[in-house]
This record gives sequence, structure tokens and C-alpha cells, in this order.
Amino acid sequence: MCGRARLLTDGEDIVDFTLTDREREWVELGRTLAAEFAPRAARWDSEAAYPEENHKRLGELGLLGAALPVDFGGGGASLVECYLLVEEISKACANTALLVHDQNVSGRILATYGGPGHREILERLAAGTAEVTIAMTEPQAGSALYELTTTARRDGDEWVVDGGKTYNSFGDRAAAHLVYARFAEAGSAPSSGPEGIGIVLVDAHREGVSTTPMGRKLGMRGVEEVHLHFDGVRVPAANVVIEGRAGSTEGFTRPLEVYNATRVGMGVMALGIAQGAMDVAIAHLRTRRQFGRRLADFQGLQWMLADAAVAVEGARLLCYRALAEVDAGRTSAYHSACAKVAATEGAFRVVDDCLQMLGGAGYFAEAPLERMLRDVRMFKITGGTTQILKNTIGRALVGRP
Repeated sequence: MCGRARLLTDGEDIVDFTLTDREREWVELGRTLAAEFAPRAARWDSEAAYPEENHKRLGELGLLGAALPVDFGGGGASLVECYLLVEEISKACANTALLVHDQNVSGRILATYGGPGHREILERLAAGTAEVTIAMTEPQAGSALYELTTTARRDGDEWVVDGGKTYNSFGDRAAAHLVYARFAEAGSAPSSGPEGIGIVLVDAHREGVSTTPMGRKLGMRGVEEVHLHFDGVRVPAANVVIEGRAGSTEGFTRPLEVYNATRVGMGVMALGIAQGAMDVAIAHLRTRRQFGRRLADFQGLQWMLADAAVAVEGARLLCYRALAEVDAGRTSAYHSACAKVAATEGAFRVVDDCLQMLGGAGYFAEAPLERMLRDVRMFKITGGTTQILKNTIGRALVGRP
């Protein structure tokens, strides 16, 4: 199902697709949790409610920090292991899978670039007692992230944060936010473009921090999206994760090493939804009879399933290859972009075809497919739109930076 590149003595790479015993354990844990979460998945959607019980369960198991170092209270899992778990959970409840994904990304940024003062929040994150969001996107800075205008200005031993963020997942209940901002020394103007951008951890309960709900979404309704507002928020210097510096793009580019893996994670969640939809469709085709025989015996429907399987299997290989590269210290924006585009575009087509295989029954909420179709649509946008990622792929192919 997945593999990782293993280096031979002559320097050539091969790919081993056999899961290790440890990886199989993560898959089995994911399947156990998926079976536990599945009966509640429709409720989070219909009530637009946060999956509180699932969160508590994940926290008890330490899975919100699965990919964090053990020293920080994490599970010490590789990214391949972590996303084998996420894929299984996605088959049953994408809202819960996104929670695992988001918290592991936030935690990895803090663990990789943060300092000793961030240990407490990391331990709380891993235990499920504190959520940390990534506050990047702004109303006028989405795909063009380097156009962000939120600022962090030095004032003595503190930084003063002003600005606003949008599409902030779980922001209504977070303990803290990883805020991307333009850093500037007292009396200096912030840099422009990708220069001077850094990250500061802002306590969600500090004076000057507020949120505004963004309203009802097409899918993924168990995840509240909010606007974040920062009005003269004073933050201790110890809360700086990566300081943005004039003339330097490091604060912007260094976290992208983590974010490239984030993009692949979006693809894995889409794959999980697609595989879950296939499982529903296959069960239906095996039991539903028309014209005196099972639907599973009709060649046209078998071909639809075959197309779905080809899309899912191919995208799965791309995703786990990209994750294995990150685990091996060889992050590739090209492979990450290829994986996310293939997985999210393919998954949307697969879920749509699976709904079609159920006919009218698939269109109603009693079947999970209409929810899955609404949920999977988000992943073609979040974490880098298909079109932006095609730019990344195209530039890599023609040799442009």
C-alpha cells in the first residue's frame, strides 16, 4: 500500500512497499478508532458540532501529538506512520482526521523551530488539553501569502501584534495561535514580499485577541472556521518561534519544510474519504439487485470501480513517497505538490462516482456519500489550491525557481 525509499550500498534507491510491524500497528489503531468514530460522524455534520468525544479519546491516546518527539510528550511516530492513522480515520470521520492532522502540524512547527519556553504548550497539545492553530491566511493574502500585512513590532522586551487572519480552523476553541507576521524593530517599517516574515505564538486569551465566526460551510462542518483579530496584542519575546528579519526570507521559507508535508497530509485525508466512499459503494453493489442480478455483476459498474481504484492507488503511492522523503530529510515541494493534486482531484471524482453508483440512495443523508462529497471538496482548496500547486509543478519541470 505504501513504501519508503531505502538506500542501497551503490547509492541507488529502491522502494519497499511492505509495511513494517510498527506501521501495521498504526493502521490497526486507525481502523479501530474509525469504527468507534463512524456512528457519530453524521452528527458533527448535521449539527455543525465539534467532535468533542473524539477529541477527548485522541488526547487520552496521545494521538494529537503522534508525530511529535517523545521528549515533548508526543508519540515519536514517523510521518508515514502518522498519516497511515489519519487515512484510516478519514474513511469514517474527516472532521476528526483534520484535528489529528492540524495539531500534529502545529506541534511539529513548535518542536522544530521553538525554544524551551514552548515545551509546556507542546505537552498540553499532545495530551489534548490545548489546541494550537496555524494563523497564516489573511483576507488579501491567501495563495500569495507573502502579501500578508499582520505585523509584530518590537517594544522593549515584548512584541506588539496587529492585524487579522481568516480561514482559521478550530480558532474558536484554541489555546494559542501560531501567527505569521511581518517583524519590525521599534521605529522601523516592516519589510515587503517574503522578507521579514516570522512566526510568533500568541495566547488566544491575551487582551486584544478576538474571533468572528465565518458562517456555515459546504462541508467539514464539525470544524469551525473563524476570522482572528489582533489589536495591539502584547506578546513576550520568549513567544517568538521564528523571528522575521529585514533582508531575510528565512522566517518565510524555513516553515515551508513542514508545510510541504502538510500539503501531502491534505491529500491523504482526501484519499481516506475516497477509500471510505469506495467501501460503501462496493458493499451496495454486492447486495443491491436489479434486472435479476447483483449490481456488482454489471461490467459498467465494475469499470467505474476500476477507475476509482486506479486513482486511489496511484495517488496513495505519490502521497506516501512524499511523506517518506520528509521522514528521510529530503523534503520536495515538487513531489508534495504532485501528491496533493493527484490525491485531491482524484478523490473528488471517486466520491462523485461512488455516489452515482448508489443512484438516488446516494443523494440522501442516510448514506454517508453526500456528506463525503461535500467534505472532500475542501481539500482541492485548502493547503494550496490545485492551480497554485500546478504552478509549483510546472516551474520545477522547466527549471524556474
